[in-house]
Amino acid sequence: MKQAIPFETRVITALANHERLLQQVGQMKKQIGAHLAECPVMKKANDWNISAQDSKDLYDEKMLVKTHLWEAFNETVESDYGNQVAMNSDDQEIYLTEEDTGCEHCYAAWRVIQERRDVRQELGRARRALRMLGKSALKVTLP
Repeated sequence: MKQAIPFETRVITALANHERLLQQVGQMKKQIGAHLAECPVMKKANDWNISAQDSKDLYDEKMLVKTHLWEAFNETVESDYGNQVAMNSDDQEIYLTEEDTGCEHCYAAWRVIQERRDVRQELGRARRALRMLGKSALKVTLP
């Protein structure tokens, strides 16, 4: 017969898993920033010697740099029904790896973003596990 894992052990394990995932998301955020910092468009946008007009063309209305990654996320394609829709992840990957539209640094950042998406889903599951443990603890401690 399977022996039940003590409640305290389950809580500590859940907390450690949650913290591990939070740190992993933080590391991935830094990796994305490091990859984007190497993008030629980002380097040009950070150059103080470019003209105001050139600088204006490098930013969107929210003052985000229009890197290749920005373009991949904001580019639209025609759907089967004739309207414009955002590119799906397969189209984004193709866009970022093509010679005329892509950039190896933005593609590397995109890959980390895809991995981070999965880690964030796992983080959500870890948060739900913590909430369930908290509810179990309330049942035991409250009359």
